[in-house]
Amino acid sequence: MKNKTMRLASVLLIAVLMTTSVISGTFAKYTSAVNGTDTARVAKWVVTLGDKSGTSAEQTFTFDLFNTVNDTLGGLEEHIAPADGTIIAPGTTGYFDIVLTNASEVSATYEIDYTVTNTANIPVQFKVTGGDWSFSLADVAATALASGTTTIKVEWKWAFDGNDVTDTNLGVTGTDTITVAAKITATQVD
Repeated sequence: MKNKTMRLASVLLIAVLMTTSVISGTFAKYTSAVNGTDTARVAKWVVTLGDKSGTSAEQTFTFDLFNTVNDTLGGLEEHIAPADGTIIAPGTTGYFDIVLTNASEVSATYEIDYTVTNTANIPVQFKVTGGDWSFSLADVAATALASGTTTIKVEWKWAFDGNDVTDTNLGVTGTDTITVAAKITATQVD
């Protein structure tokens, strides 16, 4: 019986050792974990036109292109007495500055689409900063809007030649109008 007990104990010991080696192989392994986190915020978009902030997708503004009327020498016109609102006459000139500011954290471009309504063909010419005089107020193609402020000067003039039947006929009627509208679109650069 001693021999049987010894054999049984040996078999059990061998079984325990084998099981322990299998179990310990199952539980013994290398493990490591790496965790990472990143946070980003939305870049600020702040493009302003004069005192209009870029807090909404589309806004309207009023500009006084014909508000300051100058004479042919560039001085304030003193010989025109407006009855109601702004009036222009042969030989008068004027301008308006469109002031755009990009305080964004991204680069941008801007485009200006001008619309001129001049059904009576009043002979008014226009010029935009750096351009030439033209009867057409051409749209300004996409132009870089660097950080900081950009000023676009829009000028107009009613060319005066001193003896123009068309000018006189327009003056006799005195009711024809010219209207200039502008839509300025600022776009983030990719």
